Amino acid sequence: MTSGLVLEAAAVIAASLSAMITAAKKKMDFVGVFALAVVTSFGGGTIRDLLIDRRPFFWVERWEYLVIVFVLCLGFVYSRKLYEWSTTFVARADIIDALGLGLFTISGTTLAARAGLPPVVCALLGVVTTTGGGVMRDLITNEVPLLFQHGRMHATPALAGAALFLVLQRVGMSEPNSALIATSFIVVVRLLALWLGTTLPRPHWLQTGRWQVPK
Repeated sequence: MTSGLVLEAAAVIAASLSAMITAAKKKMDFVGVFALAVVTSFGGGTIRDLLIDRRPFFWVERWEYLVIVFVLCLGFVYSRKLYEWSTTFVARADIIDALGLGLFTISGTTLAARAGLPPVVCALLGVVTTTGGGVMRDLITNEVPLLFQHGRMHATPALAGAALFLVLQRVGMSEPNSALIATSFIVVVRLLALWLGTTLPRPHWLQTGRWQVPK
């Protein structure tokens, strides 16, 4: 297995565990836990594949991911030890989160670029690839998606990294080198945002003592 696939698998596992914890908080059964884990792990990539008309879907081509998620769900639902380990792992998985963000963003951007789509669309599809599953998870659980709430930067480093990748490609750098640099950029920016608590400027309506949204 190549290093890229190892990181992708790690990102899939991290996303799955995060979704399983959300499902447990919502008191779902095994079917709900597995469904939410699959949607979160594969949702963004599926949307990308649909939009660029790519077949088979990436999770069909790498069906082993489904087996891994299924086994994890079994252990999570019926083993208290794995459940406790999962909560600890997700709470400390900043690096895996950042690696997954970078890998999924650049893989989505690369596939869109290979399909001959405009640069702006390629960058947006990169962001959709890495964030779409989380948005779908939150909508299914009747929550305002975390992506749309003010907090630590997630989509911003992904979009900036996708743009960097496309610029490097435009100036003639090879695809592997462009992908490495852009992925590293996303990982560094994401980790700095997590560790330093960096956010985008707060909207007017979230600032105390300032203008508020009318009721």
